Amino acid sequence: MPSVLPVPVPVLVAAASSMLGGTAMVATRMLMGVSDATTVALLRCAGAAAALGIYLFVFRRVRIPPRELAALAALGFLMFGVFNLLFSAGFAYVPAARGAVVMSTMPIIALMIAAAIGRERITRAKIAGGLLALAGVVVALGERAAAGAEAWRGDVLMTLAALAGAMHAVLSGFVLSKRAALPVLAVQVCAGAAMLAGILAWRGELHHVVAFEGTQWLAVVWLTFVAGLFSYLMWFWALEHAPVSSVTITVTLNPISAAVFGAMFLGEPLTLQLTVGLAAVVAGIVLAGRR
Repeated sequence: MPSVLPVPVPVLVAAASSMLGGTAMVATRMLMGVSDATTVALLRCAGAAAALGIYLFVFRRVRIPPRELAALAALGFLMFGVFNLLFSAGFAYVPAARGAVVMSTMPIIALMIAAAIGRERITRAKIAGGLLALAGVVVALGERAAAGAEAWRGDVLMTLAALAGAMHAVLSGFVLSKRAALPVLAVQVCAGAAMLAGILAWRGELHHVVAFEGTQWLAVVWLTFVAGLFSYLMWFWALEHAPVSSVTITVTLNPISAAVFGAMFLGEPLTLQLTVGLAAVVAGIVLAGRR
């Protein structure tokens, strides 16, 4: 019996992961006043690194050949190190809404990279879906994307983050066609956490990781385990089972989710623009990811 779902289950899982990513934006904004970009980036992948590393490499005793291990670690540095640093640092120059608009170019960048190396075919539906979702983000966030004179610095950081995320998704999709998602994620997130911890240790700032109090610790727990570990597991599973372009287009839900949760927890307004933008984003995801 054919499925009544408009898009495959892996795309829906990726969408759920991206919505959790939106909550990570809210948690990040709650912590940036008392912490720095590197610390927040480390917190997001530390829980996943500890849980997956202990489970797979201590209890399950998974073994990966050295050459493959090095390649996976390099991808981990790219995503969980470089991407997280650029993503968090961008918020120092632009509001979350503007950063989210720039990050929403990631699906189109990923499609271009995948097509260039022969991993995917560029189709009108994929391009139209990506542009429609991007337009939805612009409409939803509207004037909140306005920023000051140094906004170009944040734009550059967020664009580089989008490029890093797109490259990681494409290359990880290739790896996941040969190896299961769990060990791939485990190696990558451990490598990223090690890189970030090394940077903090070199700067003598590891003590900042515990410099929180009250509700900030709730944000840390959410960022580490829900918007970190759980979200990563869903994202990698989706990359294992669906085309990269169909998965990455769901990142356009990220800022919509951030706006909704920002209204719930930070008192930010919900508008008609947000509703219209959300409808356009969902339509774009369905168009690009349909069966």
